[in-house]
Amino acid sequence: MAALLMGGTSTTPGDLLSDRVGSLLLKLAVLSMSAVAAAGTGCGGDAGGKPGNPPPSATCVVPASPVDTSSPTTVVGDGSAASCTEAAFRSAVAGGGIVAFNCGSTPVTITVTSEVPVGKDATIDGAGQVTLSGGGTSRILHITSARNVATPLLTVQNLSFVDGFTSDVPNTSSTAKGGGAIFQDGGSLTVINSTFSRNQCASSGQDVSGGAINGQGVGTLIIVGSTFSDNTGSNGGAVGTQDENVTIVNTTFANNLATGTEGNPGDGGDGGALSYDGANISLTLCGDSFAGNRANAAGGAVFRVGYHDEEVNIDRCTFDGNAVDVNSGNAAGLYLEYVTINMSGTTISNNTGHYGGGIWIGQSAIANLTNVTIANNTASGGGGVWFANAVTGTLLNVTVAGNTGDGLFGGDTGVNLQNTIVANNPRGTLDSTTNCAKQHGSSGPNLQFPSGGTQCTSSITVADPTLGPLQDNRGPTKTMLPGAGSPAIGQGTGCPQIDQRGNPRPSACTLGAVEAS
Repeated sequence: MAALLMGGTSTTPGDLLSDRVGSLLLKLAVLSMSAVAAAGTGCGGDAGGKPGNPPPSATCVVPASPVDTSSPTTVVGDGSAASCTEAAFRSAVAGGGIVAFNCGSTPVTITVTSEVPVGKDATIDGAGQVTLSGGGTSRILHITSARNVATPLLTVQNLSFVDGFTSDVPNTSSTAKGGGAIFQDGGSLTVINSTFSRNQCASSGQDVSGGAINGQGVGTLIIVGSTFSDNTGSNGGAVGTQDENVTIVNTTFANNLATGTEGNPGDGGDGGALSYDGANISLTLCGDSFAGNRANAAGGAVFRVGYHDEEVNIDRCTFDGNAVDVNSGNAAGLYLEYVTINMSGTTISNNTGHYGGGIWIGQSAIANLTNVTIANNTASGGGGVWFANAVTGTLLNVTVAGNTGDGLFGGDTGVNLQNTIVANNPRGTLDSTTNCAKQHGSSGPNLQFPSGGTQCTSSITVADPTLGPLQDNRGPTKTMLPGAGSPAIGQGTGCPQIDQRGNPRPSACTLGAVEAS
């Protein structure tokens, strides 16, 4: 797993180191105007526009559509639940191709007593009726390939995976302890319209990850329209990956837990829902919801440390109510370091930790945030955003409000603010000012309230933006709408074409993430 380097002030915990490996870059373009091919919008809220206007597009490009299984290679079962046995399932998967089921008219569960190897291209389609279980004693599926080989491709769709398990048995490669439900040991994996619940990989180890799925190698991991809940593992309570390109669209992560401790080096505990490691690879998230996930060390929802400013693309996602240990944990929402962050249309809210309540933007990251709301997060320092050292980029039309422990905290001042609101962010125990701990650069007008100590930029309007509560304002994610007559209205320059809800902006736009009407 990549190094955890916590910079900014002497109050941060220290540097964590690890080895780094490489692979190829696959980049998914996330477009705002596209029809969904599968799994609906899944963008965390109502996709509608303001009354009387056509609703804006709130869909994400779907990178993989369901496989046509109308002509299966093998059918497991003869129409009765009793015929859908572990042996029949194992035999069907060994043959590859399209695997379907005929288990009767009611849902069935097939429990495996040992992992089922996948050595050929295969599609397994449960038609929403089949649950695969590890019975709390076994991993369920294992793609058997090699890290430098992108085949075979396994597609699982319309399936449920429960109670997959890997143990903490000594003398086992730590990465091989990952993936309680599916271990992608090389090859590629596509997951469509499936659920993963109560799966568990090894509970400790600095490099073990993926309570439900662990992916390794030069292949790809694509997840569409799926749900991960109550999965646990040392790192990446739901999903952990090394070295591969990852795209996750319209998917929900809820109540997953990274059970390790002390981070890296240490015994894990990074990435309550997702941990991601590797060089020259990209992570794309669109229309995803991360809620109620927890990590003992860092990254309550997502943990990613890069190597060469690799891209992390996040569009129309919600990170709400995630947590890290309140006495020592870092980055309750997201931990992103040594990466290029392209974030838009996203809300980071109600996350709780010790350092960095909303998002930790780590050492040497490039942070470009547009139409983003960071609200009501809590930490001793960096309630909204914690900047480490040598961070650059622009916060364009961002709303940072109601965060306890300062709005923008730590690090140096390499990030510019433009059309941004920083309001009503009380101090935490590590800081002595409200809103901003340091003065940042400015690429245009900005607003803060109250004035309280450090100005967020050298020339800034100090006035109450009269923000409403964080709520559904008819967009893909929750936002804070400025009230009528707000001093933020009509003050912006160089504005994005749309706001966080997808509504058009005038050339002189409202400051912050959303237009006022």
